Amino acid sequence: MARKERERRYISEYMLKAWPGGGYQLNVELGPIPQEYVDRYGLGKAAALFRPTRPRADAVKWTPEAYYIIEAKIRDIKAGIGDLSYYRGMAKKTPDLPFYDGQPIICRLVVPWMIDWIKVAADEAQVEVVVFWADWIADYVKER
Repeated sequence: MARKERERRYISEYMLKAWPGGGYQLNVELGPIPQEYVDRYGLGKAAALFRPTRPRADAVKWTPEAYYIIEAKIRDIKAGIGDLSYYRGMAKKTPDLPFYDGQPIICRLVVPWMIDWIKVAADEAQVEVVVFWADWIADYVKER
């Protein structure tokens, strides 16, 4: 199974465990859509046109009190911290962000283990870190 597929499985399992009642979406596009295209085609069609060029967060979760942008990383944890820093800036410029209504944005990184440098880097980037373990991860890590 490819890395992307494993990380999709990982985020799916985490979201189901963290929020079994739903209220979230996976694989969410972020970033602005040129207004001239929105005016010409409408938001839905303009978003579809620009879909290949927009970055994607692994998941978003909405509540009345907070809006979570979530990345799950098994191996390249440093990239997850950087991605979330970038996504935070893009979120407020995303006209089709599901159920975003101005709530405070919380960036959350989901990882299978905590190492000191992860905590230090995440704190500096204002990224919350959650440790979530799935049994199949041990076998995946041994493959390399």
